[in-house]
Amino acid sequence: MGEMTLVQDEEFMESGGRFAALPGETIFAYCSFDDFEISRPSVEGAIIGCAFTRVTWYWELFNTALILDTTFENCVFQGCSFRSVDFVNCTFKRCRFELDNLGGACLFDDCRVVESAFEDCVFVKDERPGAGPLFSKNRFYGCTQRGTRGERPPFD
Repeated sequence: MGEMTLVQDEEFMESGGRFAALPGETIFAYCSFDDFEISRPSVEGAIIGCAFTRVTWYWELFNTALILDTTFENCVFQGCSFRSVDFVNCTFKRCRFELDNLGGACLFDDCRVVESAFEDCVFVKDERPGAGPLFSKNRFYGCTQRGTRGERPPFD
């Protein structure tokens, strides 16, 4: 892992410019992201105390990231991979976890999800023969869900 870049207290309203030039190994702290598409290769750093509103993520790799005290509202995740991610005190409101253009679903694998909430979210499963589950080997602690549709995260 290389040196981390710290981005703090910034508002991002477009996916180009400074945002596009940042490396995957970035720590975003207390930033807001509003109404744009994100198609970066990966998030390998941390997202702390941020707010994402009406953001669309496509084929994003959130592998080994820390996501803490962050809110995602009206966001769309298409074919995103969440492997070994730590979600702590996060809220997902009216988010959709959809198939990508090739029919691949989002994947949550070996994540720790602590004190996080899923409200009115939709999880779309890959229904093709041989497709794996959306959720595998995850650990959920003190999480809640309300109004979830599609494949539900495996906790109540």
